[in-house]
Amino acid sequence: MSAQGCVVLLSDYAEASLEPVAVDPATAPIRSQDLLDSAAGVAYREQRRVTAVVDPSGDAAAAGAAGSGVPGPAVVVYLPVSVRAERLGVLAVTLPGHHVGGGTMEVLDDVARVLGHVLTGARRYTDRFEMLRRRRELGLAAEIQWELLPSLAFELPAFSIAGTLEPAYEIGGDNFDYAVSAHCLTVGVSDAAGHGLRASLLASLSCTAMRNARRAHCSIVQQAETANRHLVEQFPGPDFVTGLILELDVDSGVGTILNAGHPPPLLVRDGAVSELLIPPELPLGLLGSTHYPVHPIALHPGDRLLLFTDGITEAHQRGGQDFGYRRLAALLADHHELAPPELVRHITRSVTESCNGEISDDATVVCLDWHPKQPQAQ
Repeated sequence: MSAQGCVVLLSDYAEASLEPVAVDPATAPIRSQDLLDSAAGVAYREQRRVTAVVDPSGDAAAAGAAGSGVPGPAVVVYLPVSVRAERLGVLAVTLPGHHVGGGTMEVLDDVARVLGHVLTGARRYTDRFEMLRRRRELGLAAEIQWELLPSLAFELPAFSIAGTLEPAYEIGGDNFDYAVSAHCLTVGVSDAAGHGLRASLLASLSCTAMRNARRAHCSIVQQAETANRHLVEQFPGPDFVTGLILELDVDSGVGTILNAGHPPPLLVRDGAVSELLIPPELPLGLLGSTHYPVHPIALHPGDRLLLFTDGITEAHQRGGQDFGYRRLAALLADHHELAPPELVRHITRSVTESCNGEISDDATVVCLDWHPKQPQAQ
């Protein structure tokens, strides 16, 4: 395609920048790109192809419309690299201006899609890409938590889901998990008491115990009770884990949910935001005989469900007010057009900024959109 340069830019753990993967002297000078103030950032956030003119100094200038045939000596085409809605980074390809045409763009789109799967597979046998995503050293507790996480985003015709954790480099006790089968989606979010390595170990045991039970075809009640039993056995005393677990039939939107001492989720329906009050039971790990009843839930087409930990609503500067449910609900109402991956990034950034970049507790948020296919009119 007469490309003059090609480089992969990977999102850092905090989704604040795009870090280059330098493979030869020609691409080594490529710098990090700010996620909010660059053409590459636009391609990543909006998940669309973006072109930018290269000025004489070699820097990509103002972003233009994708595939618009921008004139000039060269353009950089930024293509989102994703797998099933999980955003990994951006592929930047420098082309002569006259080569920016429809056929070339279609091939590059295919290349970016294949690259996403290659990068996902590479996680199993190399640390290189994970190391590039780290702008600073990752704490041991955070290392454990990142290894527990599923894909940060996933979508099918009936639903979209995405989650994120903050602070990315220091998380200890927060976790989320989900699993998809032919007609069922199971989602959980949890928060282990305390901070640091012990909280991470609590979260790890809780999450792994529930996964083990789920993979043995156990109900969400049995999953919670299994995790509760193991936590009581291995961490006797005051340690505990709060959590919400949801099981949803993705065809009908009908399901069940249980609450182990966790903050209630928020429901967005027809533009209105409300708390979905689920009666709480004791947190996991306090009393081995605790029973966790389920409660019915029925989503309507177009509903959005937000699960989160108290690190979101209780975030505050020293001596200041909590971020709070009201502010979180306002964010949901004001940014209803954002897809789940961008919404959860926006929420955690807003929470962090409200604390001047220093939050005192883990903050986790998971967004689930249910958008089933509508039957076609006869």
